[in-house]
Amino acid sequence: MAKLRSTLVLAKRLHAGATAPRQYLTGLDIFHAHAGIPIVLVYKKGFDVAVVERALAETLKHYPLIAGRYKKDDQGLVYIDANDAGIDWRVTRCEGPMPYGEVNPAGKDINQFYKLVLPWQVVDKDAALLQVNVHQFADDGIVMCCYAPHSLFDGSSFWGFMENWSRACRGLEIKPPSFDRAVMIDAAKAEFDPASYDLMSAPPMRGLIGLFAKLGWRAVTDLKSEVVRIPTQTVQQWKAQAKIDLPDSAGVSPVELATAYVMRAFSPCMPRGVDRCVGLVLDLRYKRRLKLPRDYFGNALCYGEARYTEQDLAQHTLSALAEKCRPHGEHVGTGSLFKMLALMESYRQKKSVWRLIFKPTIETLQGGLILNNLVQLPIYEIDLGRGTPDWYDIFPMTIRMLMVVQTPTQDGGLDLHVTARKAELKALRAQLSADGISA
Repeated sequence: MAKLRSTLVLAKRLHAGATAPRQYLTGLDIFHAHAGIPIVLVYKKGFDVAVVERALAETLKHYPLIAGRYKKDDQGLVYIDANDAGIDWRVTRCEGPMPYGEVNPAGKDINQFYKLVLPWQVVDKDAALLQVNVHQFADDGIVMCCYAPHSLFDGSSFWGFMENWSRACRGLEIKPPSFDRAVMIDAAKAEFDPASYDLMSAPPMRGLIGLFAKLGWRAVTDLKSEVVRIPTQTVQQWKAQAKIDLPDSAGVSPVELATAYVMRAFSPCMPRGVDRCVGLVLDLRYKRRLKLPRDYFGNALCYGEARYTEQDLAQHTLSALAEKCRPHGEHVGTGSLFKMLALMESYRQKKSVWRLIFKPTIETLQGGLILNNLVQLPIYEIDLGRGTPDWYDIFPMTIRMLMVVQTPTQDGGLDLHVTARKAELKALRAQLSADGISA
């Protein structure tokens, strides 16, 4: 990790100039924890820092929750006090040219671009719910890092906020989302079939501690993150072959094809005799029966699972494997979703959501992978006045995970942000080379 030679030139609290009624965090919000995931956008041309600061302050007027603080009520339930305590805004000048981009991702250098806030430092503390750190280099290139607790919003909510900030920078109308978290809490009170499938687990305390210890040990000793590009030509070839292999199918997506390719490469390095599992992160906003607004601000994630055997991955075509990379109907049926929300709400009321864990997360210790499909998010559309980002980067994950993003040019290729065991990444690189894929 290269040490930045830098000087902090501005550190201030930006305020929304507006307040709002308190909003209780939902069970899903708390499930995603008060820890944050640093998100980095690289702008080689930079932007006008003063204009972007003013636009951020204007955007916050429409997002008073972000400028608030987490607090507990008399029963110990966590809520957002939209008291306009403000967010943290920092500008740092860095020596030398801006070094990061497609050919040189920031990797562990990301640690230098944000100030860590631990989960227990958030509730009933004066901890800003959003930090924005702008690092401006001598060639005007900028690395901007945004850091917030995942309990505040999911990817859809965050990138909706970024879109509005982008619009404010360009003098366009801001379109506020729906902030009513009560909609999610009410959905958790619906009746459901207790026999519905459930992908959540609540291990006993001893088992939970042991599980977290195993996940932590693996993260520290044997996990590595890399970015792999699947070129447009390869994606087109895969899709064309899938039409031949699956003439009666409704089709497979590029993300499903890429995930199947990664799992097939990883499988020989995974433990023998266990199923291979892909945990799927999905969006409740598209489940009509729940009646969530499409622009709901908060966490609206649900979960599915796709399973393979070792033999499937060794013998089936990529097209057939991609077709299986979908949640089983029982995982995402209305009954299962209401059951999940009811479980989250009951644990929220008991103030013990931290006891819950996504079953496929446990399986990452064996033959499991978590898939987070970010292709539809407007990551490379955030124009802050001088053009869209040249590169998106994210902190390395701590479990085996595949995050799929469009390429910066949005040309149909895919960037795979992969966290896996070192042997698995080596096997993936070898498979790409054997297939003649320039990644």
